[in-house]
Amino acid sequence: MDNEFPNFAALKAAKIENIDYRIVVRRGARTGGAIVMAPHGGKIEPRTSLITETIAGNDLDMYCFEGLMPESNRELHITSRNFDEATALDLLRTKSTVVAIHGRQDRDDLTTVYLGGKDAALVSEIAWRLQEAGFQTQKDNHPFPGIQDSNIVNRGLTGKGAQLEVPFSLRRRLGNEPELLERFCGAVRKAIETCDARNGAQSSITL
Repeated sequence: MDNEFPNFAALKAAKIENIDYRIVVRRGARTGGAIVMAPHGGKIEPRTSLITETIAGNDLDMYCFEGLMPESNRELHITSRNFDEATALDLLRTKSTVVAIHGRQDRDDLTTVYLGGKDAALVSEIAWRLQEAGFQTQKDNHPFPGIQDSNIVNRGLTGKGAQLEVPFSLRRRLGNEPELLERFCGAVRKAIETCDARNGAQSSITL
């Protein structure tokens, strides 16, 4: 988008917190190495906050930047490689397993979740778990590789994470069908738990 804010400072100077946007942080009961994020939540990319909250449950850390305006919330979209909100960056400094939930337009594909990010093991685990749960995924040859170092999903402790680009039609179904939402989010959750345990074991060996 041509009218995107170049960074969070520019957005903050033009918009009012808790009126135009809000930042939602929920610390999990077992605060550890994993976090689930929606940098374009609320009304910016609808239902990405819902998906993030459902994956996180009560025990994983969660961060959402949410649009609250009556209309034109896409104006609040800061591209992932420029997203530098301080609370998010502070949280990420302690996280080794990072998953970001995004929304994409359907274009000519209403069902496939495009997976990106630099954490190849996490991306593969999410792809496998989602496919096992009956969802379509694509890891390569799509417009959202998410491999820039500055991408918010790659700014955690390990410098790598995984992002999901969920098409609008699938997000709408997830919002309207609780069982489908639980199946989708449960699959991503299993992948996070598997990789978080692996990352924790590697950290213990390193220490």
